[in-house]
Amino acid sequence: MLKYLFALLLFPGVALLTGPALSQTSPAQAPIVCGIKDNIEDADCQQKLKGLFTREGDTLTLKLDGGKSKTYVGNVAVCDGDNVDAEKCLVFRVLRYFPRTRSYLVEKGYYECGAYLFVSRRTGSETVMQEIPVLSPNAKYLLSIDQSDACDRKYDIAIWSMLTDPPRLEFKYQAKQYENWEVKAWKDDTHIDMKAWINGKTSYDQEAELVRKDNGWTLDLGRKTDRR
Repeated sequence: MLKYLFALLLFPGVALLTGPALSQTSPAQAPIVCGIKDNIEDADCQQKLKGLFTREGDTLTLKLDGGKSKTYVGNVAVCDGDNVDAEKCLVFRVLRYFPRTRSYLVEKGYYECGAYLFVSRRTGSETVMQEIPVLSPNAKYLLSIDQSDACDRKYDIAIWSMLTDPPRLEFKYQAKQYENWEVKAWKDDTHIDMKAWINGKTSYDQEAELVRKDNGWTLDLGRKTDRR
């Protein structure tokens, strides 16, 4: 989730979130990560992804297959300083490129909060998610975990299948109480060791396994450890 975007705009040296709390084993090919300087992709990113996107001020253009393109136009001038307009503030920036799936990850930031756009280079299809995603070890699935305390959560855990374009949502979990989930380890594409801090009537750590079975994904709960 885009937390405190206004602070990031004022202090561009602050590191962007690197994604949900993940501790992967045997991950898929790592995405190309873009640094940000002066509220746009830095020179190193533009060099590494040369030919994949162009930047002209607030206008970001992604190059797609077949000579097509997809354009996003922001309005960063009203995001800070004397001209702040919270309703019109809009920022688009490339944060990742996933070579394995040929997909861009674009930040869509407002004055507060925002979203991430997972964009197919093949078709230009756009999948909206609330946290930077990560691919399963063989890039068959896309996982996003939202831990935001600053913005409304639309899910705590979400998984999309990468067998279709756009990716198909296969699993969405939204807790009824306060839960912060993270990945402990990937066993393979369909078995993920998970852990959460649960803060409801009591506070405790919950272990679980996220498993894809014949009837879909399930979150199988394991050991619970009270926090004292």
